[in-house]
Amino acid sequence: MVRTGKRFPWLVLVGVFAACGGMGGGGCGGGCAGFQQLPQGTYTGPRLDSAGAIRVSQQGFAYLNSDAGVATVLSVIAPGGTLRVPIPCSVQTSTLFGIPALQLVVGDEGSLLCTQESCGQMDGRCTMADEPREVVINITSLRFTPKSPDLIEARISATLQTGLIHISSVSRNACLFTGPIKCSVDFDTARAAPAFTELGLNIKLAIDTRWDRLLALEVADVEGSTTCTGGASPPTCIDGNDIVLARPPGTNCSLCTITNIGPVKNLIIGQLTDSLQKQLNKALAEVNCAKCSNGMCPMSTQAGITSMCVPEDGGPGTCAESGSGRCVPGLIGVEGRADVSTALQGLVPRGSELELAFGAGGLVASSPQGTTIGLRGGVREVQPAACVAPKSRPAPVMLPLPDFDLDAPATGYDLAFSLSQQVLSETLYRVQQSGALCIEVGNETVAQLESGVLAALLPSLAKFTDNQSVPLRIAIRPVNPPTMVVGQGTVDMSGQIIDPLLTLDWPALEIDVYALLEDRYARLFTVQADLKLPLGLDVQGCDRLRPVVGNLMMAIQRPKVINSELLAENTAALEALVPQILSLAERQLAAGFPTFQLPDLQGFAFRIQLLRARGVGQIAGTTTYNHLGLYARLYPRTDACPVPLQAEEAALWLSSRDDTTVRVMGLGTQEISFRVDEGFWSVWQPADAFGQAVVQHPILKLRGRHVVEVRGADGRVGRLELEN
Repeated sequence: MVRTGKRFPWLVLVGVFAACGGMGGGGCGGGCAGFQQLPQGTYTGPRLDSAGAIRVSQQGFAYLNSDAGVATVLSVIAPGGTLRVPIPCSVQTSTLFGIPALQLVVGDEGSLLCTQESCGQMDGRCTMADEPREVVINITSLRFTPKSPDLIEARISATLQTGLIHISSVSRNACLFTGPIKCSVDFDTARAAPAFTELGLNIKLAIDTRWDRLLALEVADVEGSTTCTGGASPPTCIDGNDIVLARPPGTNCSLCTITNIGPVKNLIIGQLTDSLQKQLNKALAEVNCAKCSNGMCPMSTQAGITSMCVPEDGGPGTCAESGSGRCVPGLIGVEGRADVSTALQGLVPRGSELELAFGAGGLVASSPQGTTIGLRGGVREVQPAACVAPKSRPAPVMLPLPDFDLDAPATGYDLAFSLSQQVLSETLYRVQQSGALCIEVGNETVAQLESGVLAALLPSLAKFTDNQSVPLRIAIRPVNPPTMVVGQGTVDMSGQIIDPLLTLDWPALEIDVYALLEDRYARLFTVQADLKLPLGLDVQGCDRLRPVVGNLMMAIQRPKVINSELLAENTAALEALVPQILSLAERQLAAGFPTFQLPDLQGFAFRIQLLRARGVGQIAGTTTYNHLGLYARLYPRTDACPVPLQAEEAALWLSSRDDTTVRVMGLGTQEISFRVDEGFWSVWQPADAFGQAVVQHPILKLRGRHVVEVRGADGRVGRLELEN
């Protein structure tokens, strides 16, 4: 299966939805079909820093700070709102009672249920027998705030009860030279008003340049964790009145009877803060640390830095830097190998495989207006295909992070995602090099591919077939890799496309048409043409994206016929056939790109409602954009989708018209979308002044049985079978 992070942090989980749904190592939803784990463990191909981005807006942070959002986050980091932090035994150096460099043992608890020095309690030593003191932190409120340049502050209001924490001195004569210091410290926020304290946890979103510029998460510091001094007052600092020091029974040292020993209190608070920081970093490490793959760990991008696999019970182990022991950041995202021929069965050569990786990294930007995390990703072919000529491409220039707010919907948004035009075109290049665009289709896959369907359009073909219908074969030769152009993705009030969201630009495409003549396939003709096909993403309900295509007739540009010596038709007649020929493979292509439903974020208290897709980051002086953006909002899991899928109620009235077009009637002012023979759905088109619309598709000009399906914007549907 495709490898995913063990547990995605809430901020980036929703950003990888299009690659793989679900949480947990290897758990995949509908977006992962056909993916396998990389045999080498991790992706080692080229990557782009500007492959994409994820943004949580100021409005999104407001939602995350709501009751539903806080409940979601707490369910991940502190189930039930309770965080248990162990205070381990440690030796601290402090200046106390005028004694310089006094060594104190903090958390000198001894073994389990120990109450005296003979079993280790306050014996002035830290040993393996000392049980950590567990501190219970009950979180009463939580608020996230993005901070410049790369921080997210998690401000927590919480109550703390430490119970007795035991302190002793290493020196046996530290208490006025009569014996060791032994103190018991009890910290309880309910002891003095207010009954809680506030802590600010600054989570740093770092880009680790040693480990392939991946995102590394850590708690950089904890604010509000010192005792109140000067003008500071609780709850933004620790109230000294919440801490009580006492002399344990049976000890002779009187120093701990002083109730306001600031250095001791600061020592305890410092130890508690340090333990809390380590505990949270450990939790982040579970998200962020790379997992071993067959005992192997990633290679650093910097010389002299290596990593090793640290075994763990019941798991593959985690990767740590050799020497320092620091966590090696893992991919918070998805990587794997895909066999494109699996999705496009019968159309492309078997073994057209790609490897890909997309995850958080590359670039980060945070400010009071929101936080944007880059997606660092790449795609490569497993091996170049024999059906294409090897080509090289210059490395793309790195793009800045997109300004989602500049192109946001007027209604605002909570989350936004993007894929850069660079990575879209790079993916198409790698797809072409893998052979996945060497499309070949025959009548064993498409029953309509027989010479009879072209008889009316190619009369001279009959003399080679003795007026019999023989199998045809179509082969698409991807001489050049296609590119993807991102547009604004706007439509006018009537639903007509003004600027396509995407345009597939495929220059010098060659199409060979063969017929089975005398037990072998002979080439009838070749057409070379440029394909500029408008594409879009239609949002269905809350969580579905449906690919739609524009007019295929208009997408064929500059057709040129070559190798047509067998046929008597002029080149203009053959050039006009190109849309019909391409449409014969549309059903199989559409099956490989079905409507995609976002995976459900199990365990989270919210769902995602898609708002719209559009271009983001206009390129100066052009009408094109650097990024394909997708905007969304959050809504409570307990609520119904604000725009549910419309029920298919009344039927639309369809009638055929001269066997090549279909008329849809009784529309009023609504729009329709259609598909023919289970191909791609069309972009929305408006009704005319008479409440009617005409369905035109190149495949309708071919002989045979055709099925036309129509959807109205009001939920009505229509279906018509016709024979021509």
